[in-house]
Amino acid sequence: MTESHETLVLRDEQNQPLKCEILRQVVIDEQTYALVTPVDAVIKVLVWEGEEEPSQAVNGDANMEGILDEPDPEELQATLPTIQAVLGELNLTLQQNGFDILTVQGELPPVEEEDVFELGESEEDAQEFQLLATFFYQEKRYGIFTPLDPALLYAALPDEGDPYLLTPDEPPELFDQLYALLLDLDEEWEDGDDEEDEDED
Repeated sequence: MTESHETLVLRDEQNQPLKCEILRQVVIDEQTYALVTPVDAVIKVLVWEGEEEPSQAVNGDANMEGILDEPDPEELQATLPTIQAVLGELNLTLQQNGFDILTVQGELPPVEEEDVFELGESEEDAQEFQLLATFFYQEKRYGIFTPLDPALLYAALPDEGDPYLLTPDEPPELFDQLYALLLDLDEEWEDGDDEEDEDED
C-alpha cells in the first residue's frame, strides 16, 4: 500500500469532471485502487420538512423537531442561483461537479458548536456536519451543510484508460478488501502526522 497526494479527475456518464486528491493506493489482483477525496469541500443541501427548525445535536443525539430531507433534483437545480448568492456572502464559490456532487472553493468559516449537526438515516451511519448557512426558497427552509470529515470515495486506476469511480455494482468482496486495506485513516488523522511517522518507522 502506498500513500499519495497526487490528484486525478474522475468523470461521470455525462463526462462531467470531479477533481480528487489521492490519499492512498493499493494493488489487488494486479489492479490498482485508490482512496480519494474531492479537492474542494463537499456540501450537501437539505430541506426542512416541517415548520420548526431542528434542534441542535446534543451528545450525539440528532433528535430533530423538523425532518431534514434531500430535495428532488429539479428542486435543487432551481435553488442553485440562491445557493450561489448565499455562499458568496461567505466568500465561498459554488462548484457543480460530476456525479451530482456540489463543492465550494474558499476558506470555510470556523466550526462553532451550535452549527454542528449529526445527520444520518440511523445512529450507525450518522455523521457530523457543519451548517454553513440557511435560506428560504418558495417558503421552504434549506440548509447548506459540509461534513466535518472528508468525503471518501474509491476509484480504480487501470494501467490503460482513465480512472473511474467504483459503483455499488462492484463485488461486495472488493469493497471489504478496500475497507480493510485503505480505511484506517481516521485514527491517523486524529493522532497527527508525527505519530503516523512513528508507526511507519
